[in-house]
Amino acid sequence: MAEIGLRGSAVRDPEQREAQRRRILAAAAEVFARKGYEAATMEDIAAQMGVSKGVLYYQFRSKQELVVETRRATSGAAVDRLTEIVQRPGSARVRIEAALRDLAAAAFDPLAKHVILLPVLHGLDQRYLDEVRTIERRYERLLETLLREGVAEGSLVVDDVKLTAFTLIRACFGPAVWYRPDGGLDEFQIVDRLVAHLLRSITA
Repeated sequence: MAEIGLRGSAVRDPEQREAQRRRILAAAAEVFARKGYEAATMEDIAAQMGVSKGVLYYQFRSKQELVVETRRATSGAAVDRLTEIVQRPGSARVRIEAALRDLAAAAFDPLAKHVILLPVLHGLDQRYLDEVRTIERRYERLLETLLREGVAEGSLVVDDVKLTAFTLIRACFGPAVWYRPDGGLDEFQIVDRLVAHLLRSITA
């Protein structure tokens, strides 16, 4: 059975449609990061892609649906990666380092940057806000689980697991705000030094 698009027409090439969907998400993420959710318009996103608004509305019903999908794509992928890290064999200390490296690298990912720069989405309907927060809480709980494992094995010293998890997340996201390509350090050096600093703050 042929796939049906939002406007009720058959999708002739699902692979092409999915590729276009990814391009829309990338363009939307860049516009949201630059202008903010409330100021950004579907016209801005279409202009970023060099297409008409109709291309966007073929895939997404509204700006709200589009911003939720960009966050689902980025935050959901981060949850999947952290789940894999948590489930690895070995010490919690080694796995928390892997988790922090993955998290810090996200600060340099163009698709993830709008999630970092727009932690609160004013203007979203409550059901959309709830969906976004559900994904984000899954990540927070996984990181808290890993921290508790480290405390239990004696490799980490954490007084307040929830506070520490939130602090680590925000610290790893910091470079998204202040990093400049013409600075003294490249992305990899920043990730190395930032992770090393954070590990020192929680290592027994």
